[in-house]
Amino acid sequence: MPLAAFSPSATLIGTLTGGITSIDRVLVTQSGRAQSQAARSMQQLFSSRIDAALANLGASDSTAISEQLLRDQSHLISRKERMNQAIGVLNQALDQFEYLKNHIDYLQQQITDLENGDITAAALSVDWDNKLRKINQLASAASESIKDGSSYYQKNIIESLSRSSFATQTLFAPYNSAGDTLQIDGVYLGTDYYITEDGSGDFWNSDTGYAASEDAVGTLTEYSSYPDTATGISDSVTNLTLNSFTASTGAISFDVSGTGTITGTVTGGGLALLDAWIYSDFDNQTSIDQAKDALEVAEGLVLTAEAEFLSDRATLQSRVSVFDSLITGIDKQVADLVEDIQSEAEAKLLATQLEFILAQFNFALLAARGNSLVQSILISQDTEDFGTNTNAGRVLVTVGATINITA
Repeated sequence: MPLAAFSPSATLIGTLTGGITSIDRVLVTQSGRAQSQAARSMQQLFSSRIDAALANLGASDSTAISEQLLRDQSHLISRKERMNQAIGVLNQALDQFEYLKNHIDYLQQQITDLENGDITAAALSVDWDNKLRKINQLASAASESIKDGSSYYQKNIIESLSRSSFATQTLFAPYNSAGDTLQIDGVYLGTDYYITEDGSGDFWNSDTGYAASEDAVGTLTEYSSYPDTATGISDSVTNLTLNSFTASTGAISFDVSGTGTITGTVTGGGLALLDAWIYSDFDNQTSIDQAKDALEVAEGLVLTAEAEFLSDRATLQSRVSVFDSLITGIDKQVADLVEDIQSEAEAKLLATQLEFILAQFNFALLAARGNSLVQSILISQDTEDFGTNTNAGRVLVTVGATINITA
């Protein structure tokens, strides 16, 4: 159809702009651009919300609740580790008990053999002093390395590091998750003694129980201030002469070569088995009975300490089981929590996606209604002769578009 067939009002501007030849028509058609901008803004808004939901889905196992649970679990694991270390210290000590009891039994049998005339007093004296050395070696062998923070140190609950106080170490083991501890007091199961000299208060001690070998002979040494200041007076224990010893009070009198008679008080430590010379090298029944009584007391101390340590170990082992249950329970709690959180995150993601779909649908409905309104306004402006549409039916020949018009 030739261009001349159209109304003269089809100006070049009107043709290029689809008939938009007035300000009000321009304002009306701006709604299309506003719709496009609104659509883009909505898409950006929901894209950011969906991205956030996806990020939350990936990081949902790092919530404050689960992190607190994991911290609690780490605390329990740490306390359980220290509890196991305490059990290790107890085990190391308990490993020595059978040997200690065997040594005591051996000495008791040796005294019986002496009384029966099967061995000599001199032989028993040598054997006795050597057993003191072995007993102290067993006490020393109970040392166990444990970790406190980043440091390691030795813990031994049956040895004493002080030859003047015979003090022992105390073991504190975690007892529950609330921070309570089980106190395990050490029991010195080595054997030692010292003599406090009357008058001067000088300190005498023997190294018999710490000899390097069974062939070595102990020495008794005097100190004006132990262990820093020795007086220079000492003598081999085989040269000492016992004048008297009262086991119930510890009162002792003995002669030192070149020094004369020393009187003082014996203080025993641990099993308190004294050097053979204090039992007068077993040359009389009174001294033999004193040795027998000392062995009986030592045996009672070993048996009592063993029972206490076994009880402490059983307690800690039962607590380890409790800690295992708590730790496993937290594992399940964290797993359940993470699962719930992930399910919640997935639900939030799906909800956000569905909300976006619904928003798109609602926007499309609104846009469609807006487009219908705009179209009605434009057609109303183009209407001529009671509804005959002229401008809307023009062909934009300049852009090659063809519109079929039904009269």
